[in-house]
Amino acid sequence: MSLHRSSQILRPLCQSCARRPSLLPSSTIPTTTNIIRTPATTRNYTATSNYQAKRPLRSPAAKSLNRTYGKEFSVVEPEEWWAEHDGVKKRFEKNYATIYADNRRAKVFREIGRRLIHAAYNSPATAESLKPIWAGDPARVLDVALAIFSSAPWETHVVRWSVAATSEAGVVWSMIQFVHSQIKKHGTNLPNSREIERIKKIAYEKDDPVALMVWGDVAWRWGRKDEALEIFQYLNKIAYPSFSPAERNNDITYEGHYQAPWKYLVEIHNEAGRYDEADELMKLGALTYRDPAALVSYAYIRKEKGDWESYEQCLVVAAMTGHGEACFRLGNYYYRIYKGEVPSREDIAAKKHPIRTWFVDLFGWFTLTKKDWRRLAINWYEMASALGYMPGTRNLVVLLREDGHESATEILDRIKLDYVMWNSKNIVKLRKSWDDPNFKPDLPAAWLEL
Repeated sequence: MSLHRSSQILRPLCQSCARRPSLLPSSTIPTTTNIIRTPATTRNYTATSNYQAKRPLRSPAAKSLNRTYGKEFSVVEPEEWWAEHDGVKKRFEKNYATIYADNRRAKVFREIGRRLIHAAYNSPATAESLKPIWAGDPARVLDVALAIFSSAPWETHVVRWSVAATSEAGVVWSMIQFVHSQIKKHGTNLPNSREIERIKKIAYEKDDPVALMVWGDVAWRWGRKDEALEIFQYLNKIAYPSFSPAERNNDITYEGHYQAPWKYLVEIHNEAGRYDEADELMKLGALTYRDPAALVSYAYIRKEKGDWESYEQCLVVAAMTGHGEACFRLGNYYYRIYKGEVPSREDIAAKKHPIRTWFVDLFGWFTLTKKDWRRLAINWYEMASALGYMPGTRNLVVLLREDGHESATEILDRIKLDYVMWNSKNIVKLRKSWDDPNFKPDLPAAWLEL
């Protein structure tokens, strides 16, 4: 659909309308998170009395004294350990009704919480340890652990124990937590692991969108581009934009830690030199998902094709979401209109509808003057500066200094936060001549990129 025929792109001119939608899997696609239960194969373990006196119970499978079944926990003295246990338990008993909003299920929540806290401080983090807490539903145990953590974020042991145990029990979200930690640690050199293999198995056997998303990211990092391409194309078809927050188990971006499928596809197509396909996906991200970065990129694509009207529209939508770069580029666009270097919307309308333009000029209906375009540029530079985008602050300083505003000196000091910019050639020149009344600063072409 041509942008000339679409009025949708000009619609979000307020903060509430310009919100970026989140991603949800299609309701027609099953999003099962069936638990792969693996019977425990470890033997029962009881520490000697001497060892128990020094540390909490540990698994014989641990490779070091501060590890429990491969999941690291802090080593603390017994007195501190049980003092922490008592503190967590007392706070939970006092606050459980407010932690869990649904009063109809508060008793169940309290019972799970009690058992969970007891197990977290007395048992290893395994699937077997979850059974006495709430048999058959480890995901429920994880929900309670996350609720406890949200009420007291400084107490991490219970939630870490729960994530480790539910990962053993096959809860997809918990396994993704470990895979994400491995990705952050190793990046492109990500080694294989048991969690990755289990995520892959669930992704293909259960067709789970969240597991597919994670496995697609892993495959892409491992250079398996064809497999990743197929996965992300599938996810891109079943995903849809939504302004409602996605539930934890249905958010295929894992709370923003993974990119949307169309973003992966853009990178894959660009790496393969398929630029037309990448541009189409950028259009999808801009017009369908209203992604600010995609809107800025797509605005550049439209500018290269001479479509200044769509260029301005894309930047306006992105800027209204609070995107600093979009505000900066919009200010540059209006300043260059003021300079006569690019056509304004009136110039474009005059070419398209000369008779209508003649009537507008004849009756003196409202049109923007050159000073109006310069004022618009200053306004958008101010917005970019307020959002912390330093190039906007730099351009704003020059125009305010040119107008003789007293606030220009104060705003100039903000650039000190950017060491490279503060010591750049043009800024050093500006600083040296700042107090010279005959100095007339100007914006160089390099500062006015569109």
